[in-house]
Amino acid sequence: MFIVWGKKLVYRKLGHVADFCPICRKPRPFVLRRLGSAGHVYYITVSQGELVGYERTCARCGTAFNAEPTHYAAAASQPASLPELARQTFPNLEQAWKERLDLERQLREDPRALHADDRKALIRSPFLLLSPKVEKRFASTHFDKEVGISALVALGLMIAGPALVHKVSPDSSDLAVLVFMALGVLLVIVQMVLAGGRFMRREVVPVLAQCLRPLQPTPGELQAVMAELKTLRHKMASKLRLEDLIAHLRGPQGAAGARG
Repeated sequence: MFIVWGKKLVYRKLGHVADFCPICRKPRPFVLRRLGSAGHVYYITVSQGELVGYERTCARCGTAFNAEPTHYAAAASQPASLPELARQTFPNLEQAWKERLDLERQLREDPRALHADDRKALIRSPFLLLSPKVEKRFASTHFDKEVGISALVALGLMIAGPALVHKVSPDSSDLAVLVFMALGVLLVIVQMVLAGGRFMRREVVPVLAQCLRPLQPTPGELQAVMAELKTLRHKMASKLRLEDLIAHLRGPQGAAGARG
């Protein structure tokens, strides 16, 4: 008997907190979670596992960041408005993030008035914040809905195709089985290869564009960040198409053109 066992991450919700989101560029509500590494049998765990760390996930953009629960006065058991959540969980949020909030106010007034070092750091920041998500995604094989649909289509081809050929030309049935099987496998493989690009376009590029849009970065500034990521061997450097990001920064019409 084959037994599936090993270690897996176990997430336990601790509550809701207020904090600053560097992707949204403003204070937001977050969900605070504990991360544990626990043994599993057939992916079923019976404990919260050994502590690995904590993370906070923005309720607006869905980006997860490392967290330290001791930074909060408490964790609210229920969602609440941002002012109320800040009062309960992070009463000195404005003071703790004063420098960054002042920088964001300056950015809103005139993005070109920022000091060159501040501007470079703000453009670079979302790439580095989202890089772990990209690394995790491409560290193993993932299946999206298109791969699932292609697998169903492939199965249909392997069943219906040979049956149809058998009715038309019985002598070709054996060859038809091999041909349709090959076509089905090829279809699934192609969709699996394309899945990484879909992930970047759906889950990374829009978030990057949202964060970068207030800065109005030039193509040259974006290319400089990509070159740095390549030097640092980040997968984002090879998986992110700069054309997609620039199109999203230009707005919905540009994004639609890039997809086309």
